[in-house]
Amino acid sequence: MSIWSPRPTSELPRIPLSRWRIFELPDGSRHFVGVDMFDRSGRVSSPIVAFDAATMQGMTHTGRIYELVGQQGWSIQAEYVWKRWCDLYDVTSYTDVTERFVRGS
Repeated sequence: MSIWSPRPTSELPRIPLSRWRIFELPDGSRHFVGVDMFDRSGRVSSPIVAFDAATMQGMTHTGRIYELVGQQGWSIQAEYVWKRWCDLYDVTSYTDVTERFVRGS
């Protein structure tokens, strides 16, 4: 599998994610990680700036809206992209905050 830069937000303003999780980095930033339902590729978002647990939609730093579809989960595609993303940005630790974040804590 390869990693590529995402299309600009102006071209793809909303992305539905399945089998998603939310990870927090030591700097406090949180990221959606899941499977892009348009092309079934793994995806890591830019930092989350707003999230509505009632609609399960969040906006990221780039202005893109992620729609969390179905139940949280994991996939080979998402795991691969997350690990490569962590390597690329020298991320050596993170915390899964999915449950806490979705509940609004």
